[in-house]
Amino acid sequence: MNQPKKNIAATLSLFFFLTLNGCEEPNSGYDYDKQVVVNGTLTAGQNVDTLKLHWTSEVDKFYDRKALAIPGAIVLIKNSDGSVFDSLWYDTSNPGRYYSNDPAKKIEPTKTYLLYVKTPSPDSRIVTGMTTVPDTFSIIYSSVKNNDTLIYNPNASPHLFAWSPSKTLGTYLPTIFSLDSNAAMIPKEFYGDTTKKDFQRPEKIAYRVGLPREQTNTLLPWVFLNYFGNTRFDIFAIDENSADFLNQVIPAQGGELKEIHYRLNGGIGIFGAKTQAKNGIQAYIKP
Repeated sequence: MNQPKKNIAATLSLFFFLTLNGCEEPNSGYDYDKQVVVNGTLTAGQNVDTLKLHWTSEVDKFYDRKALAIPGAIVLIKNSDGSVFDSLWYDTSNPGRYYSNDPAKKIEPTKTYLLYVKTPSPDSRIVTGMTTVPDTFSIIYSSVKNNDTLIYNPNASPHLFAWSPSKTLGTYLPTIFSLDSNAAMIPKEFYGDTTKKDFQRPEKIAYRVGLPREQTNTLLPWVFLNYFGNTRFDIFAIDENSADFLNQVIPAQGGELKEIHYRLNGGIGIFGAKTQAKNGIQAYIKP
């Protein structure tokens, strides 16, 4: 599914990191342990847009995402009592992606959902997981007003956002979305020399601040703005699974991943949930 906007949320860049690597960092003397990698996050108020399944790969071999995708699996989202809430379909145009084709099957806040995956023969595996969706909540104050025009000024005071508390969550995740597909980048010294011919425009730049449930406000430093044009500011409440995953992966980047404990049975990866705060703010950023 093509996304016209750049998702600047750190969760996606981290999940991409997991899927790309697809396995734990091996130590010398350890045999390769083939496993199912799950990458899926339920969103309150929406049906299941994407849950991806891939096999892991040996670390010294090229990771072919298409070849390691798992088609033909049984993928069920169940209610807490074990009854089937939704059965996901395989997307033949996007290797590894499973999705709901029933827009009426919307994920509800505060509810607990179970994941059931059975991969096809001859390498049949069963993977299960569980997540509780955070409760609804709202942005109650923002020094950026909806539809404001902001002049980018890194020397100005940062903007403030505050929100009502959400229940049943692991952490808050402020995020920034650039809504313009071809928006100009905001030049920053740490991007390196953007005039080089081989410079690759970043599609995802992390605004990664995992805030504990007790904290219901945050400052937005100007340095976290990365594109001019139409920009959206949101706050997400993420479940314990997602918070635990982020708290483990961020310190492990550049090091070994073998110590990560996944909240899945029979596989590795993430099956989590998130709820978007009401009253998100949209503004136009100009030089």
